[in-house]
Amino acid sequence: MSSSSGAPATACDSMTPGHGYAPMTVPCPFETLLSQTEMSSSDVLTVTIQQSVSSTQSFKGFLIMAFDKKTDGVVGTFKMASSDESSKTLDCGGVYENAATHRTSSLKQSVTFEWIPPESFDGQVFFRTTFVESFSQYWVKELSEQTVNVIRSEITTPTTTESSPTTKLPLPDVYDGCGVSKGCIATPDGCVESKSCSMMTTYRKMNNDHLQLEIYGQMKGDEYVAVGFSTDSKMGSDSVAECVQYRNVLATYQSYNTKNRNNERFPTNVEGFILDVSTFSEGYIYCSLQHPLVYQNHNENFDLNKPHYILMATGSTGKDNIQQHSKEEKSRSSVDLTNGFSVSYFNESRILKQLHGSFMVVAWLVAASVGVLMPRYMKKTWVGKQFMKKDLWFVFHRGLMVIAWTLTVAGFIIIFVDVGGWVSESVSENPHPLIGCITTVLAFIQPFMALMRPLPHAPNRYIFNWAHMLVGYSAHTLAITCIFLAVEMEEAQLPYETYWVLTAHVCCYVGAHLLLTFLARRKSKTSQTPQHNYSEDERGTFGRKLILAWYSCIVVAISFTVIVFIAGP
Repeated sequence: MSSSSGAPATACDSMTPGHGYAPMTVPCPFETLLSQTEMSSSDVLTVTIQQSVSSTQSFKGFLIMAFDKKTDGVVGTFKMASSDESSKTLDCGGVYENAATHRTSSLKQSVTFEWIPPESFDGQVFFRTTFVESFSQYWVKELSEQTVNVIRSEITTPTTTESSPTTKLPLPDVYDGCGVSKGCIATPDGCVESKSCSMMTTYRKMNNDHLQLEIYGQMKGDEYVAVGFSTDSKMGSDSVAECVQYRNVLATYQSYNTKNRNNERFPTNVEGFILDVSTFSEGYIYCSLQHPLVYQNHNENFDLNKPHYILMATGSTGKDNIQQHSKEEKSRSSVDLTNGFSVSYFNESRILKQLHGSFMVVAWLVAASVGVLMPRYMKKTWVGKQFMKKDLWFVFHRGLMVIAWTLTVAGFIIIFVDVGGWVSESVSENPHPLIGCITTVLAFIQPFMALMRPLPHAPNRYIFNWAHMLVGYSAHTLAITCIFLAVEMEEAQLPYETYWVLTAHVCCYVGAHLLLTFLARRKSKTSQTPQHNYSEDERGTFGRKLILAWYSCIVVAISFTVIVFIAGP
């Protein structure tokens, strides 16, 4: 009942809003009134929910049901006036219109509707109502002071003429033309080739500024399959086209996913939203419709000429709006609906994205973060030990940086192959791609700068030292920032705990620098000899080696944890 457009069917059993607050314990300022206390099962009862006589408070939401006093089971159906814009019926437990709820969150002093008992019912009925005054203030299952005694009336069976069954159109071959004359996005992977998709949307641009959409999905009973168009891959502020079956009637509607993730169906579809064909057969629903490319939905302008993420969902539906989805899918990247005819899948293989993320984690959380310590702190360690005529600290530094460079370039190429080139996305919404490109450029030029470095005692050597250090540290800082930004990306599917793991890495990195700097300064202050024997390790070597070993083990463990998160979903 947390929805501003009415309680969901999932709230029927508890009749409790999912607001996270406890119900109010003070007396309820609202009441449920019945027009009579005795009626025939063929009559109609008028039910009014309103503020109490002594109250001036208003309510925003409600959920009401009638119960058999003997069995405590839900009985009867509700009926709203055609002019009622504040309430609607709700299907609870798979039974049509056996509850009533609010349609909007506007303030209400009184709402009236009709209740109709089952034709063969005989017994006493009472009503339970949940009133919502505000998000944190609500009263649950408030009993009506009155009960109504329903007396079974004599049922006359009318003479009827049996009608012939409704002729249903056969399902068209929705797979025909995929990738050739129309674009298709479906689930599960590979289902277009095997013609076994559980949900699919097809699209192609028409010559009249419209899209030809096909919505197809597996369902049963009163359910829906819907497709949404989103600018950010997340549910909220999305335009939705619904393909619905309710009481064996097929229809299409336009609706809108609000920022609070509630779905609001429009009373009338926008101009140009036209249903061509709809059918339900063999457990699959199909709708073919014309959809405008440029239109306004919920006072928000949509232009489907621009790439959008595609959302699909299926679930149960009520008379006035679709219910919470039982299954949902989201495209991994934005889709160009007007150019090209591609075949893609919601659950496409994530192996390239996982390789990209894993390569970048190893490159920057392990190789680069350990490699940058070598020239700054370890030059006077392993003195006299060389490999291929190079000091050991330099061998470690160069080896680690070559690993970082190789994995960064490989990861960069992999992600471009995966997404098919540059993805046109607002930098303010997702700065990860741009920062990643800058990082890769800085990392790429580092070895070439190193190849052109002057001799150690050259007068301009300090310029190289500063430039090499600034480019290296800038690339490292941007890379870590980029990894943090990836956690929020829908495509990464990383848990929130990744932030804490990455923060631990940053803390360890800063801690290692502080400890090594402390040792270096402590050595310079306590040194008793004015000249150093350059054939031996500088004082504090054991401490430096210990810190380096400790830090290396920790970053390897942290990186392994992040890679497990990447591979997890």
